[in-house]
Formats: sequence, C-alpha cells, structure tokens
Amino acid sequence: MNKNFYLCIVRKKIFYNNIPSINLRQRDLSEWIHECVEGRGAKVKRLSINFIKEGEMLDLNRKHLNHDEHTDILTFCYKDQLIIESEIFISFERARENAKNYSETVENEILRLISHGLLHIFGMRDSTKAMKAAMTKQENNFMKKFHVKHTTSEKAI
Repeated sequence: MNKNFYLCIVRKKIFYNNIPSINLRQRDLSEWIHECVEGRGAKVKRLSINFIKEGEMLDLNRKHLNHDEHTDILTFCYKDQLIIESEIFISFERARENAKNYSETVENEILRLISHGLLHIFGMRDSTKAMKAAMTKQENNFMKKFHVKHTTSEKAI
C-alpha cells in the first residue's frame, strides 16, 4: 500500500464545514489537531468543525443546553475521551468580535476556540474562575504547538 495514500485516509477524519476565508490551511489545522489529541493519548475517529452564523449558534444553545444567550463555541461529544467522535460549532461572527476585543488576529482566535473545544472533549470545564484559568493555560499550550510548526503566511484555506 502506498504510504502517502494511507496517510491521506488517516488524516481525513477531521471535517471543516462552512469555513470562512481565513489565513489558516486545513492541512495545517488537521495536523495540529491530531498532534494535540495524540499528545493526550487519544485518537480522532471523526471530528467536525462547523462554522455557523450567530443566530444558528443561539438556536443550538437554546435547544441543547437551554441557555438563552449567545456563545462563541459549542462542543458535542458522542464517544469517550480517548476515541474522539465529536462536533465543534464556532460562531465566526463571535470569533471576529473576540479577536477585535482582545487585540488578536482572527486566526489566533479560531485556534483558541478549536483548542477550547478540544479541551471540552477531554472533559475540561470552565464553570469557575479556577477552571477557566486552567483551561486558558491549556489553550495557550495547544496554540504554541501550532505556531511552532506552522506559519499563517502560507496559502489560506
């Protein structure tokens, strides 16, 4: 079997839906996500990262969490933490707004949100100040892994 073909099949476990025009490449994102996941002793069976409109996010938040408020990310896990079969929903409008509010690039905000979603998949919560601080520290660690290996100056997705 051709090794390159096999790698292509293995890495196609991460799907991006309605991804906005940003300066991040799908291949780089997928490699980074696999590295983060494998670093925690887990494997991706199927992970969908969905970029949706703010109104759709509010509808999901109301329907599934009974929260009548806007959010930037929702994560749904369908398997245990070692075999990831999950969906991450990101409001691009909220990501863009967060980037502006925190003087950050949209690309870094997307990386932070994906990191945040992965950490929820691994069971981390952010319901207290201490939990939020621990989560932010882990998000920063994940983001460093991306920036060490990849540059955002390459062709965008």
